[in-house]
Amino acid sequence: MNIAEPRPEDLEAAAGCRLFDGCDRKQIALFLEESGVKVLSFTGRETVPQEQRIHSWCIVLSGSVRIYSGGEGETAMLLNVVGAGQPFDIASLACGDGNPVMSEVTAAGKCRVALIGAISPTRLTERYPKVAVNVMEFFCGRIAFLNRRIHTLSRGTAERRLADWLLGEFSTDGGNPEVTVRSCSELAVRMNLSRASLYRALGILEQSGCISRSGKRIELLDVAALQNL
Repeated sequence: MNIAEPRPEDLEAAAGCRLFDGCDRKQIALFLEESGVKVLSFTGRETVPQEQRIHSWCIVLSGSVRIYSGGEGETAMLLNVVGAGQPFDIASLACGDGNPVMSEVTAAGKCRVALIGAISPTRLTERYPKVAVNVMEFFCGRIAFLNRRIHTLSRGTAERRLADWLLGEFSTDGGNPEVTVRSCSELAVRMNLSRASLYRALGILEQSGCISRSGKRIELLDVAALQNL
């Protein structure tokens, strides 16, 4: 991991984040200047240090990151995959006194992340009301997303379970993300599915345009669609 000052193209990429929808460039520049911006660069599947996240919120500038509950291990659960132009750790904007970090964030291959200093909710509302509205809308969307995730965990289909596994395993170094599997038999066992159910789920995802398969390689063509199954 490398920490550096932002380049002009980094600030331009950060300005495209959904939290700045409806804001003019002058207002965005003022917000970023007041908050302060650092850029973290990753070359592979590295963890974003929690000490860097506690008093900041983040925007993925390029590549993508995975967010896990607790930690990336056997008991960890994939919560979300965040791609370029999307924010994470937005709790810092809501609580102001530091992000209550309760997750692990891991880069999925080469990745650049803007680390932005949080400001108090009062100051956010008074000086940047449009950003404050966007933050509220973002939180509402996250609540809806988590409700869908709860439904999936309790009554998930084979396609949903396969999509979750693919989102948790892919790597990317440019181009579409992809996963290499050793065998479908082993994958079926790991997912507690019959081989027939696994092949059917693979076929459904392929026919819907979410993935493509070539031998043992599965290419993820539409990450957003996989997340929203």
